[in-house]
Amino acid sequence: MSRNLYTALFSLLLPVYFLRLCWKSLNNREYLYRWGERLGLSKNKPSEDKSIIWIHAVSVGEVNASMSLLRKLIEDFPDSEILVTTTTPTGSKLLLERLGSKIKHQYLPVDIPFFIDLFLERWKPRMLILIETEIWPNLIFSCKRKAIYTALVNARLSEKSKSNYLKFSALIKPALYSLDILLAQFESDKSRFMEIIKDKKIYLCGNLKFDQDVPDELHEISKSIRQSWSIEGKLRPTLIASSTHEGEEDIILNAFKMIHKRLPNALLILVPRHLERFDKVKKIIKDSGLSFASRSKKSEVGNNIQVLLGDTIGELNFLYSLADVAFVGGSLIDHGGQNLLEPSAQSLALLTGSSLRNFSDISDQLRANQALKIVHSADEISKEFLDLMDDDVTLYTKGKAALDVFNQNRGALGVILDHLSEPLNR
Repeated sequence: MSRNLYTALFSLLLPVYFLRLCWKSLNNREYLYRWGERLGLSKNKPSEDKSIIWIHAVSVGEVNASMSLLRKLIEDFPDSEILVTTTTPTGSKLLLERLGSKIKHQYLPVDIPFFIDLFLERWKPRMLILIETEIWPNLIFSCKRKAIYTALVNARLSEKSKSNYLKFSALIKPALYSLDILLAQFESDKSRFMEIIKDKKIYLCGNLKFDQDVPDELHEISKSIRQSWSIEGKLRPTLIASSTHEGEEDIILNAFKMIHKRLPNALLILVPRHLERFDKVKKIIKDSGLSFASRSKKSEVGNNIQVLLGDTIGELNFLYSLADVAFVGGSLIDHGGQNLLEPSAQSLALLTGSSLRNFSDISDQLRANQALKIVHSADEISKEFLDLMDDDVTLYTKGKAALDVFNQNRGALGVILDHLSEPLNR
């Protein structure tokens, strides 16, 4: 009954869904295109004589997380075809840039049975692997009805999401019980899931993002670039502020102005979380009075440039490699934090705000290992960065501590593949 009501409401609100896409298109015109895919239709189709392994990775974060899994599936199952669905243009763009013709791709249809069934009839997948937090009741039910093996892997569940799921437990519980397997990232995620589904077996897998590899050549490339940015033969002290949200850029820019008074050659790399905010953040930097260059325009980072705006998709790892210290956003506001793993893999000393509920396990490990410092204001960001720039030993020690945490947590890919080996090899 709950799922029928959910379906009826979703169907009634379908025009609002497409109006929302139009609204988002004001900042990203890609939201205007490929609407047929969101209704289960596509010009794309499966290759003949190949079974379909389907992975759903909603957006950029999940695409990044799934990359090691996708590459392994492509390598180990050449007689199968890998279909990847996303819901955002940025996730789609990153996926196609990374894997291109090696996979098939389209947007996930809206969670209404008619459109889901159109999609399933076209692709006929033999299994579905959902990444992280994607729980769509009709999608999961339709897969179960058609005997499609369905796995939720790399699953995470924050306290806030758990509370929301409990409010709609009559809808969410049957969906979770219908999963063939659920692999949670950490013990805390498993415990939250078990508050919703008390008698379902839940396994641990760790976090797939720990299994990302930093290419060896990246260090050589970044070293050369940093040397080209040198002033009077000295590398510029560089702070990267990544995955920033509304309200955080002003704090970061104020912190950098304080830093710049002490270290006139310092450089800030500012990377907003969402593509839709790139133009707005550009205006914020202009209004701050700081000189800046845009990564998207391949602008020269000359001696007079104080801020490099990272207004591109899929380059965050590269931009991390150009910095000494990383501040990770979504944490000075009540958002719950963003991914701390990528800068950890680059051996960067880490700063973040106190809102970390979405990444509580990894942040706890990093803090326990003296790799992560919590900051609350522009003054504290400035002070911590300046202190690290004054102490090479502490800077190195904190970066190494972050990398140690990263390395200690690797292995999620192997665990996931072990659990999925039977359905994958059918």
